[in-house]
Amino acid sequence: GKAPELFEALMEAGKEEGLIPCGLGARDTLRLEAAMPLYGHEMDDTITPIETGLSFAVKMKKEDFIGKAAIEAKGEPARARVGLKVTGRGIIREHETVYADGGEIGVTTSGTHVPYLKCPVAMALVKKEYAVPGTKVEADVRGRRIEAEVVPLPFYKRVK
Repeated sequence: GKAPELFEALMEAGKEEGLIPCGLGARDTLRLEAAMPLYGHEMDDTITPIETGLSFAVKMKKEDFIGKAAIEAKGEPARARVGLKVTGRGIIREHETVYADGGEIGVTTSGTHVPYLKCPVAMALVKKEYAVPGTKVEADVRGRRIEAEVVPLPFYKRVK
């Protein structure tokens, strides 16, 4: 294939602008900063677009579309996607149980240390009543509770 030639041409074209290659780790950090959902993490066949914050892309008043019946069958979402800013020590990754008020309230979907914010952050699906900025939560990471706070998404928004 011509992929290596294309890569070299792109790198050469961007050389004066300081273009450098980056990997999936960088892409995932940037995705998390911008709170962009990724299939298999913040959305899948068990998470509706409404729960993951993509209601702007779903017009429920439209007569019909693929998936409308499934979304309607689930009813009003009981959970919502939130941002978590880690206030304790440690990094919260995906699939960690989230707790508040002594009980389980959700699960993390993505998480890492974000250099721009100089702290670890995560996204989680939590019970709607806990999807309020300022809510104190904990995530269980390998048997240890790490404190976090619900914050608005996105974590970073470019100023135009």
